[in-house]
Amino acid sequence: CYRMLSQLEKAIGYYERALAISREAKDRQSEDVLLENLGITYMSLGQNEKAIGYYEQALEIFRWAKDRPDEGLTLSGLATSYQDLHQNEKAITYYVQALAISRQVKDRTTEAAELSGLMDTCRALGQPRLAIFYGKQAVNTVQSMRSDIRGLNHDLQQSFLKGNEKPYRTLAGILIAQGRLAEAEQVLALLKEEEYFQYIRRDAGEASSLNRRADLTPDEAEYEKRYREIGGRLMAIGVERGELLAKKTMNPQESQRLVKLEQDLAAGNQAFEHFLGDLTQHFSAKPEMTGRVQDLREMQSIMEDLRELPAGTVAIFTLIGEDKVYAVLRTPDAQKAYEYPIKAADLNRKISEFRQVVLDPTLDPRPLAQELYKIRIAGMADDLLEAKAQTLMWSLDGALRYVPLAALYDGKRYLIEQYRVSVMTLASNTRLKNRPDRQWKAAGFGVTKGFEEASALPSVSSELTGIIATKPGDSGVLSGEIKLDDQFTQQSMRETLLKRYPVIHVASHFRFQPGNDSKSFLLMGDGGHLTQSELKTSANLFGGVQLLTLSACNTGVGDAAEVEGFGTLAQRQGAKAVVASLWAVADESTSRLMQEFYRIRESSPGMTKLEALREAQLALLHGDVQIKSGAERDRGVVSNGAPAHPEAPSFPLTSKAPY
Repeated sequence: CYRMLSQLEKAIGYYERALAISREAKDRQSEDVLLENLGITYMSLGQNEKAIGYYEQALEIFRWAKDRPDEGLTLSGLATSYQDLHQNEKAITYYVQALAISRQVKDRTTEAAELSGLMDTCRALGQPRLAIFYGKQAVNTVQSMRSDIRGLNHDLQQSFLKGNEKPYRTLAGILIAQGRLAEAEQVLALLKEEEYFQYIRRDAGEASSLNRRADLTPDEAEYEKRYREIGGRLMAIGVERGELLAKKTMNPQESQRLVKLEQDLAAGNQAFEHFLGDLTQHFSAKPEMTGRVQDLREMQSIMEDLRELPAGTVAIFTLIGEDKVYAVLRTPDAQKAYEYPIKAADLNRKISEFRQVVLDPTLDPRPLAQELYKIRIAGMADDLLEAKAQTLMWSLDGALRYVPLAALYDGKRYLIEQYRVSVMTLASNTRLKNRPDRQWKAAGFGVTKGFEEASALPSVSSELTGIIATKPGDSGVLSGEIKLDDQFTQQSMRETLLKRYPVIHVASHFRFQPGNDSKSFLLMGDGGHLTQSELKTSANLFGGVQLLTLSACNTGVGDAAEVEGFGTLAQRQGAKAVVASLWAVADESTSRLMQEFYRIRESSPGMTKLEALREAQLALLHGDVQIKSGAERDRGVVSNGAPAHPEAPSFPLTSKAPY
C-alpha cells in the first residue's frame, strides 16, 4: 500500500520486516515475492545497484521453484536496472532471457515492454537497424492487444493507447533519424483516430488503425518469421508443462514427460537466445556507402544536355553527409558546389515535421517550409538569379526525396511561384532531350468502385471524361479511350499500352508498403493488384509513353531501404516522364488539378508539360480554380483525428491539392 502511494521508504521498511519473518519461517514462496518487490521499489527510487541485489536473490528462488512467469518478470527487472545504469550489454543479456519466457507464457504486456527495452538499448549501443526490428515487434504486439480490446468503450481504448504510445514514438524517431520517413509516418499513423483517414481518398491503406501493423521489410520479415516460429514452440512446450505441474499427483509416464519437457524447454530457450544473437549480428551490420559521390562526378556531362533544353534549365544534385548537406548546381556553362552544416538525423527530423504539417490542411506549412528553403535553396538563390534559371531539375538523395520541393518557401513566395520544378532519376537522364508530340492522344484507366481494402472514388469518372474524349462532342481535351472499373484489368491495360498512346492517365488507389515491393501495388478496376515486383519484371511496359500521370497516393514515394517509388519504376519501364505524388491525395481537388493541367497544355501551343503542370498548381494555389462545395470534407480533419472547425485556415491558401 505504501508503495502504491509512492511512499517508497516506508514501503521498504515493511518489506524488510516481512522478509526477515519469511526467512525465519523458511517460507520461500513469500521470500521470493518480497525480494522481487524490494527490487521493484529500489529501482523506482533510482537505486539500481540495490535493486539488482534483491532481483538476483529472487531469481535464484523463482528458478528453484520453477515459477516461469515470476522468473521472467525478475529477469525483465534486472534488464531495466542495468539499462538505467547504462550497462547496455548486460541489459540485453537479461532482456533476451526474459523475452523467451514472456513468449512461452503468452504474456504480451511484458513481451511488448521487453521488446521496447531492447529497442532503447540497441539504439543506445548505436545499432539502429536492430533497434528498428525490435521496435516494430513491440508496436505490433501492442497493436494485437488493441485489436483484442476493441469491444471496450472508446475512453478505455484511448487510455490503453496513451499508456502504451512510447514504443510508437520512439520507433518513429529512430526511423526518422535513419531517413526512413515513409515507415515513420506509417507508425505515427497508427496512433491517430480513424477520422484522420476519412479525408484520404486515394490511399488503398485506409484500414482501421486497430487492424494495421508496422510493415516489415523483406529482410525483417524473414527474421520475424523465425522469431515467431521459435517463440511458438516455446509456448506449446510451456502450456503442456504448466498443465502437468498443475496436477496434484503425476503418474510415472507424466513425470517422465515432464522431465522431457524441461529438457525441450531448456533447448528451446537456448535456440531462442542463439537466434537473438544471430539477429543482433545481422542487423548490426552497417549498410555499405552508396555511390552518390561518384554519381556527382559522372553527371558532369549533363551540362552539354542542358544547352539543348529550354533556356533557363539548370540541374541541382544533392548529397546528404553525416554533418553537412551538399549540393552541386550545374548550368550549361558553369558548376558550383554548396554546403550547409546540419546533421543528417536533424535534417531528417525537419523533413518529417514538415511533411506532417503539409498533410494537415488546417496547419500553416510556411514556417517549416522556410527552414527547409534555407537549407536547400538560400545558399544558391543569388546564383539561380544570375543564371536566369527558370526550370530546376533536381537529383535527390536520401530523405530529400520525401520533400515537396515546390512547397519550399522563401518568406514571400513558394518555390513553385518562382520556378518550374522537376525531379530527375537515373532512368530519365537519358531522355532529357526527347521532345513530346505537339498534339496528344491518351488512354485513361480509373477506379470508382469501393473495395474491402479501399474506398470508392466518385470523382474519377468525371476526371477521366474531363480529360479524354472517346468520341466527337465529348468534353475531354484529349482524344482517346477510357477503361473504367471492370474494364480496367491488367490484361486490358497491357493491350491498350501496346497501342502506344503518348499519354497514359491512371486514377486509382495505390498502396505503398515501405521495404516490400510485393505488397506495394496499384489497384485495378476489377479489384486486382499490379504490384511493384510485377512492374519490375515487366518487359518495357510503358514503352512509347511520353507522359504517365499517376493520379493516386504515394506513387512518387520510395524508402531508405532503396525500394523505389512506382513512378521511378515506371520510368525504368519506358515512360519518358511521370507525374507522381508524395502522399495521399484528395479525390475532388486532384481531379480538378489534372483536368486543368491537360486543358492548359493543349490550349497553349509550344508550352511544356512542366510549365502546364505549374500553371495548374498555381491556379489552385491562388484560388483561380475553385473546388466544389462537396470537397470541404477534405479539410475537416486535424492531426489528432478530431473534426476541425469548418472555417478556412488563418493563412491565405485556398488549395488543397498536392503541390
